[in-house]
Amino acid sequence: MKSKSYIVDRALHWISALLLLFMLMNLSTQLHHVDWDIKGQVLHRQDAVELHAFIGIILVIIMFGRLIFPYLTRTKIERVQPESKKHSVFIKVTHISLYSCIFLLAATGVALINNYQIPLTVFGFELAPDKDVFYQVFPKIHETHMFLKQLIWWLIAVHFIGIMYAKR
Repeated sequence: MKSKSYIVDRALHWISALLLLFMLMNLSTQLHHVDWDIKGQVLHRQDAVELHAFIGIILVIIMFGRLIFPYLTRTKIERVQPESKKHSVFIKVTHISLYSCIFLLAATGVALINNYQIPLTVFGFELAPDKDVFYQVFPKIHETHMFLKQLIWWLIAVHFIGIMYAKR
């Protein structure tokens, strides 16, 4: 039987995986593939960005919790054992890259909503738009955010292929 720590770790892993997939697929769908005439452009964007920010904060909290969980419980969580030193390094680099990418996506997301072109209310905080800053700063941050979004898809694929390789 698996330990309680292992079960909690797996639950945190799959909750964060599902939240990440939801975020990766949901915001662009909400912003680009929905009829804006239903609510109006500003309210529609407001709702989409606020949901994305809410899920993003939950994801970051869960990911941080998953990182510190083994240290808080002082338990060793069972993992697949690497076959070689190179395999071990590959696993570490992949996981560090996944975590880093998620945290960088969150950071660039915060920068994006702080420099948005329309007024936003996120968790009760009103963020006033600044058109000059929007045109100067937003495109650069957005480009980085979109690069990170593509990178996270590739890292998920590498992670999945690695799991299949380890389970063969």
